[in-house]
Amino acid sequence: MAEDLGLSERDKELKRWNAPYVYREFPKMLYRGTTVGGRVTVEQRIVGTEGEELLATGTGWLPRPDQAEAVETARQEQLGTDAAVRAWDDRRLSPAAQAEAAAFDASSAKHTPEIPEQPKRSHHTRKTEEA
Repeated sequence: MAEDLGLSERDKELKRWNAPYVYREFPKMLYRGTTVGGRVTVEQRIVGTEGEELLATGTGWLPRPDQAEAVETARQEQLGTDAAVRAWDDRRLSPAAQAEAAAFDASSAKHTPEIPEQPKRSHHTRKTEEA
């Protein structure tokens, strides 16, 4: 503290901030690509510990923004390809199945690469009692 004698408040503050660089792993910025309005955007998140980082990376957060954008772009391209393949395959369905697929598509605003299977009605048979 003796070396701070005679320094102005500004100089004391500058001395505090002008310390040599020391690498610290945390806090760390992570990135995730999302599609909003047809455009890929990158969200940011700060994690403070290794545990938070593991939880975040497990839910799709990545260490670099270009990786996050590339992953989201690839996901959207795959989703579009899968939907196009399904549309191509739907042409060979029976008219009743085509109507069911069209009804499902109308109820969803997203590309759907797969239509969930409808529960089938089971045919109950009577069991005869053996005497």
